[in-house]
Amino acid sequence: MISLNQKGTVLLYAVIAMTAISVLGAGIYFLTSTSTFGGLRANQQNRAYQLALAGKDYALTKNLGDDTAFKYPNGFTFAGGDKFKLAVSGDTITSTGIVNEGTTYEARRTITVTKTGFASQAGTSFAKDIAAMGIIQPTGAPSDFISKTDTALSLGKVGSSYQSTFGAVVYSGNAVQGNCVGGKCEFGSGFRGFFVFQFAAGSTGDGFTFAFFNGNNNTSSSVGGYSGSGELMGYAGDSWVSGSYYLDGQNGRGIQPPKVAVEFDPYENAGTGCFSGRNDGSLNHMSLVFWGNNTTECGTSPSPVGRYTFDDNIHGAGTNGAEDPKNGLRASQPGGSACSYFNGVNLCGGGTLTWPSNWLLNTVFRNIYAFRMEVQRKLTPEASGNYQYRIKAWIKQCTSGDPTCASDYAEDAAYLNTKQDYTADNPTLDRTIEISSAYHDRFDTMFFGWTLATGGATQSVNISRFRMNFLK
Repeated sequence: MISLNQKGTVLLYAVIAMTAISVLGAGIYFLTSTSTFGGLRANQQNRAYQLALAGKDYALTKNLGDDTAFKYPNGFTFAGGDKFKLAVSGDTITSTGIVNEGTTYEARRTITVTKTGFASQAGTSFAKDIAAMGIIQPTGAPSDFISKTDTALSLGKVGSSYQSTFGAVVYSGNAVQGNCVGGKCEFGSGFRGFFVFQFAAGSTGDGFTFAFFNGNNNTSSSVGGYSGSGELMGYAGDSWVSGSYYLDGQNGRGIQPPKVAVEFDPYENAGTGCFSGRNDGSLNHMSLVFWGNNTTECGTSPSPVGRYTFDDNIHGAGTNGAEDPKNGLRASQPGGSACSYFNGVNLCGGGTLTWPSNWLLNTVFRNIYAFRMEVQRKLTPEASGNYQYRIKAWIKQCTSGDPTCASDYAEDAAYLNTKQDYTADNPTLDRTIEISSAYHDRFDTMFFGWTLATGGATQSVNISRFRMNFLK
């Protein structure tokens, strides 16, 4: 018999036991790590899904359009690096949530939702926000001089009781789309707007404007005008009513620059004086106006800046510099252009129409018009250091005679879709201006609305189907 060394046997058993424990430990570690990493991946997938949901809700809340992928090529990134990417096509929104992008632990989840009517839905719509449209008119004026319903505005009334009155309707609400607070909205890269309007039978007045003005040194109660001066249209002027009463509540500042308006003017005011004229042509017209030259003083406002506002809608006023762009002037005058002043005949870029000279008031001609405006605001300066703004506007006659223009342009018509650029035909007005850095900064926020005024002649203008979208 061979006698085994007991110490060697014990050592062998110890080695076998340690090997078994190591193998078992590795197995336990592998199982534990697999479980841990599996849980981590599940957590990342859940985070990615929640991000995709957030992206979808963001698109719906901000009412984004088909150009979302172009404007947000890298998606929206949160502080921790998580992000979502959006693609919007018509009524379909595709949102992808992404966690740990570009690493071995990257997780992605994509969801798609279709919301009927999303493509044609406007962010700030008249039907939704009519209650937030603030009416500004003098105390003592007839209460129905400006009035509103759930779906429409009435600017002015026909009759002697409404002579020598002015006012405005300015958005004063809160809207996520545009980040509007108290009517002050972020201008961003610009906006697109649309509405239908008609001068009522019997109107002979001075017209109205659709205006937008900077939120830096204006308020939602800012208004121009001057008692008895219908030609100022409630856009130019220091807002004097009587005595020491100024309608703007700011001692007669009026609407301060930078500001822009499209005026719809059916009344000829010749001359270029503070009150005596606007350098109008003999035809009804639609024109771009800015803020004059800021050197001509009129009125007796306690606010010095208010006295510079009286030439703000005189055609041709302004040097065309970065501090005072030239107001639209008819093409027949030196320096004038059909791209800034449309008289119903001459078209921007060439060609003519045969609208009658009183096309804004001519009810036999079916004076119902669909108006569209697009403003593109560059956020980077030109080589000059100034900032570029391109303003385009279209006006189309509603030949059906339908006062809401619904028979001419249904809700899904491209012309109404303010979520998309309109490219089907050339603008009626098309003007690019550059303004100084200081004025551009003032325009980081803006107010918008309508202004009007009457003198001896009165008018009533019905406005409906307003919608508006801000560019991002």
